[in-house]
Amino acid sequence: KLSPADYLILLDERGKTYSSIEFAGMLEKMQQNTAHLVFCIGGAYGFDDSVYQRANAKLSLSGFTFSHQLVPLIFGEQLYRAFTIIKGEPYHHA
Repeated sequence: KLSPADYLILLDERGKTYSSIEFAGMLEKMQQNTAHLVFCIGGAYGFDDSVYQRANAKLSLSGFTFSHQLVPLIFGEQLYRAFTIIKGEPYHHA
């Protein structure tokens, strides 16, 4: 269901980690340079090799291992935090 123009970022334990401020900066830059960002959360065993090959980047939420059922909640909060940082709103305290 991805188009060739989609920028696919996998949430993966072997991905790059960012601080909240770094993640906000990355998102802001991606919004300016990419028409459609797609974040994909894998199952307990990760992704099929074909998905890894299609991915443009991998993002790790932490050095800790989280249940894949918790990741949507944790990642949703991080997206919210990143957008408040981008907007300069007071939610995030550096």
